[in-house]
Amino acid sequence: MARQARIKHIYGIYHIFQRGANERPLFTSREDREKWLKIVSKAKEKYQFKLYAYCASEPNEYHLVLNLQGGDISKIMKSINIAYAMHVKCPEQLFKDRYRSEIIETKEALLNLMALIHRRSNFHDNGPDPYNSFCCYRGLNKDTLVPLDVSDIKTREDITIMNEIVQNQCDNCIQTQEDAQEKLTHLLHISMLTKEELKKDKHYRNQLIRRFRIESTLSLKELGNLFGGLSESAVSKIISRYGSD
Repeated sequence: MARQARIKHIYGIYHIFQRGANERPLFTSREDREKWLKIVSKAKEKYQFKLYAYCASEPNEYHLVLNLQGGDISKIMKSINIAYAMHVKCPEQLFKDRYRSEIIETKEALLNLMALIHRRSNFHDNGPDPYNSFCCYRGLNKDTLVPLDVSDIKTREDITIMNEIVQNQCDNCIQTQEDAQEKLTHLLHISMLTKEELKKDKHYRNQLIRRFRIESTLSLKELGNLFGGLSESAVSKIISRYGSD
């Protein structure tokens, strides 16, 4: 079957999502992430699109929210992905399929999307996550490697709405490994499963991992520990295959 052509809106706001292939995570180091941010910055300067959000916090995926400003999304993404692949020099396939793109049609949808992306921010030993644009909207990273067009988003009303979304999502979510363990024990009791039986039932285990990813602030490493010592890469693959099994 022929590949379906993308519908392009040259003045649209897009959410871009790119996953890595199984052979190698997209990002294995701080240097990888910083190089990716520099590549995005160069593409922004060349194609003159507006950048509203980004996330390279996870090892095997990245997110961008951009306003094309009349640009060609295919050329923009080709420029970013080819330049990054040249940096990585991976002998195997680096990206899993084409990037995914979704047009954002309302202000409410944009703010909700940005809140979800910003929830992926991780806290590093040296401070806020520099690879998630949340730090820029909080004013915590003035030396970001890629300039954001925060003036388009950062009005008093918008930031209030965005903060309320993030706060509402986090007020009721699981925030510690102890709480997560208690929740998992409760779910296993209801399902009449032991931890050993859960390991064997990978379909149900994967469903729970995805659920805890949405309903908690746990990192990939913490989720891996919760579910029997899985690696961060394994957890990332389970989450990225959402809905496929």
